[in-house]
Amino acid sequence: MGTTAVELGELMLHVVRELRRGARGMGMPPHHLRALRHIADGPIRPARLAETLGITPRAVTDVVDALVESGLVGVAADPDDRRAKVLTVTDSGSHQLEEAKARRDATAEELFGGLDEEERRSLAALLRKVVDGHAADPPPGDAPR
Repeated sequence: MGTTAVELGELMLHVVRELRRGARGMGMPPHHLRALRHIADGPIRPARLAETLGITPRAVTDVVDALVESGLVGVAADPDDRRAKVLTVTDSGSHQLEEAKARRDATAEELFGGLDEEERRSLAALLRKVVDGHAADPPPGDAPR
């Protein structure tokens, strides 16, 4: 790997660290916030959430339990199969997501504020090309929001 590729990797890691720093002020781990975003897309079964997040059903149980205990997520019977449960976002969870989006947007603006709109589009296109060239199928749940 050439020096330029190493430098690109280091710069991308810096950007990721800064974006995570912005999420840290939310009072919950980033993976809980990510789960909350997916649950907000509509009622979802825990097994489907685990698949979407690319984690084990046991790991998703811990995440869901923490979100339910925090009052951010509710659990209800699945209307299609009353034996199954679905997860939904509470009003408090929706509020938390709005706050997280505002923080994420502010952090992104801080990071990319020195770029004009054309430069931002170019950077996004180049990063998309890197991602698309790296894997035919991105990991589950990694679609941009």
